[in-house]
Amino acid sequence: MDGPKSHPRYNVAVTILLLILAAVQVAQQAPTPVRGDRFQIAVPQGWRILNAGSDVILEHSSGASLLLLRAGLTGRLDDFAQRQAERVMTPLGFAKLSEPQHFKGTNEEWVQYEIRGNRLSEHRRILYRAFRRGSGLFELVYENNEDRFDQLLTEAQEIASSVQTILQTPAPRRRVRVQR
Repeated sequence: MDGPKSHPRYNVAVTILLLILAAVQVAQQAPTPVRGDRFQIAVPQGWRILNAGSDVILEHSSGASLLLLRAGLTGRLDDFAQRQAERVMTPLGFAKLSEPQHFKGTNEEWVQYEIRGNRLSEHRRILYRAFRRGSGLFELVYENNEDRFDQLLTEAQEIASSVQTILQTPAPRRRVRVQR
C-alpha cells in the first residue's frame, strides 16, 4: 500500500521546500563588499566592520581581528615585510617570528610571517602578509587566539585574495578667471 510519503504531491512539496531553503542559505552567505582607500574587499558573514577608511578593520564574532591597509613600498618587498612584521610583534610578550614564506605569481607577490606571543594572559597568533597585487601594495594582519587561529585562517586569506584596486580619477581642476 502506498504511504503518504510516496504521493507525487508530497515529493513536489518537499522538493520546493528544499529549493527555497537552499536559496535562502546561498543568499545569507554572499560576502559584503567593503571599500577602503582605493581598494575593495569581500567580507564574509560573521565579520563586523569596525573601520572602512584608509584601512579596513574587521572583527569576527569569535573575537578574531583582521586589518587590511594599502601601503607604500620603500625598498624591496622582503625587507619591507620583515620590518613591518617586527613592528607588529613589538607589543606582544615573549614574541617569536617565524621564517618568512614567499610566493610570486604572474599578478601577485607576497611575503608572510607568523607571529606567536602573549597579549596580557592570552596566547595569540598573528599572520602578517605584505602583498603586491597589480600596482598596489597591501598589508594584512590577522590575529586570533592560538587555539582558534586555524579555524578562520582560510577565511582571512580569502579576504586578502578578494582585494580589488579601485582607480580614482583626479578631481577636476577648477578654472580660475583672471579679471582685467
